[in-house]
Amino acid sequence: MALRLQASKVPYIRYFAEDELVYLEALLDFKNTDDLIKRIDENKLGRKTIEKVFAYRLKQAGSGFEPWPIEPVLLPSLVHNDVQPNPVYEFNAGSGAVELASLTYGLNRFLFSYTVSINGIEDFLFMGVLNKGFYKEVYILRNIEPMAIIKYNVYV
Repeated sequence: MALRLQASKVPYIRYFAEDELVYLEALLDFKNTDDLIKRIDENKLGRKTIEKVFAYRLKQAGSGFEPWPIEPVLLPSLVHNDVQPNPVYEFNAGSGAVELASLTYGLNRFLFSYTVSINGIEDFLFMGVLNKGFYKEVYILRNIEPMAIIKYNVYV
């Protein structure tokens, strides 16, 4: 039996898919999507507020994961799928992209982080926010094939 889930393609850089706004709204605690869109639109005026740094698919290579920008990232909808967020308090070795995030940044450096189960698939996504002083880095990692990483900078 095949499991179906709704997903959308995420543009590689600069532009935002509609489903991405839901992720950012949830992670950054915006009251509504309109406020988030206004902050993003300020980039057009030369003010850095929220910028997408990159959205890469990841492919397994000999030494780990490599960015693979040829195909777009597929991000599951948080609205149209059965979603269960789980706060991450400790790191479990051998869990793909979550392991990559932990090795690169260390879970103790994240302001907060979650794994997200979608339609019964455990640890489908990893989402975390790093505080960098005058800005925050937001990461979304897809832990199920095709794996992916998306990074945003949010200036406060």
